[in-house]
Amino acid sequence: DMLHVGLLPQHKRWARVFKGLKYVVLDEAHAYRGVFGSHVSLVVRRLRRISRELYGSDPRFIVTSATIANPREHAVDLVGDMPTMEDEDAIRA
Repeated sequence: DMLHVGLLPQHKRWARVFKGLKYVVLDEAHAYRGVFGSHVSLVVRRLRRISRELYGSDPRFIVTSATIANPREHAVDLVGDMPTMEDEDAIRA
């Protein structure tokens, strides 16, 4: 919610951060489901759009979760891109 309320509406004030944004970590991704997961997904897409279109950065999203049966599909739902497997236990989008 800090992104949704504090940073994204005030993105001009955070221009230096957006220009240099390289990584965004979504920890405990298994908790982002249902209505809350939909909200997180939309905020992530908004963050990605503002970063790309206004500041020329293309941050990499790192999605982590200790307990999830379908990590690849869940990461796609959250960040909108097809993730790449880093190893058997990690997915990076």
